[in-house]
Amino acid sequence: MAPIRDISANEARTPQPHFRVRDLVVRVGHRVIFGPVFERAAQLAFYCVLALVPFLVVLTSLAGFISSDEAIDRLLNRAQTLMPAEAYTLLSQVVQDVIASRSATLLTAGLLTSVWSASRAVNALRAALNSAHDLERDGRSFVRQQWVAISFTIEGALLLLISVIASVIGADVIRSVTEAIGVNAVQEAALWEVIRWPMAVLSLVALAALAYRMLPGVVPKRTAAWWGALTFTLLFLLSSRLFGLYAEKFGHFGPTYGSLAGGVVLLLWSWLSAAAFIIGGEVTAAFPGARPRQPLPD
Repeated sequence: MAPIRDISANEARTPQPHFRVRDLVVRVGHRVIFGPVFERAAQLAFYCVLALVPFLVVLTSLAGFISSDEAIDRLLNRAQTLMPAEAYTLLSQVVQDVIASRSATLLTAGLLTSVWSASRAVNALRAALNSAHDLERDGRSFVRQQWVAISFTIEGALLLLISVIASVIGADVIRSVTEAIGVNAVQEAALWEVIRWPMAVLSLVALAALAYRMLPGVVPKRTAAWWGALTFTLLFLLSSRLFGLYAEKFGHFGPTYGSLAGGVVLLLWSWLSAAAFIIGGEVTAAFPGARPRQPLPD
């Protein structure tokens, strides 16, 4: 693996070679096999699990204040299609506990804790993306780096919240329209399934593209960020489905880990998801044309 290096201003002005898909596949494959992708993913997964419960506190509390508990049930059903059964059981139990003790105080505490812990995960992701771009140092001050992490955390949370609200409102709109035109419940459910999945996929792609453009110490081209985001989304959906099938059919986590099985499965699923995110960042970094965020002296 090539040593980590800085991207200087002279390198940024150097004409980029012609891009070939084969070069992208070889570079990304080499870094996935021999590079620190999975080690970085383990670090990121830990911080994501650490931030999960505070984030659920905020999301569940806001969803409860904005809409009804029926909306929370719909969100849990969506999560169930992506997560292994043991991890979903643990997640749903946490949500039910939050619902039982929901209050403005809990929302405030959860919001503060969520922003802090999620920003740690974002910092880990920023370091992984800098490594993907072969950056030895970021070029931004420590304060600037922390501000970027917190800003991305808030923007990402707002994007997810908008997606949640759109999902809730969309389901109500679909119900009203289908009732008006006399469509039965089965057709209504089928129509909503067709509509809601593109919404969820677009939210994932947009959040990933925002991360690939905003977090590293260089600014990749928009096309590169979107391709990386699409790669992440496909890998995330595929790995979640395959791991869910493995945990259900072959993975005997209960007899091995006992009451810790849910936590272990959640951590493994988070690790695979983090690896998918970092591989998407590697795809983004493989495209030429990234420019330094702050010009460095010659």
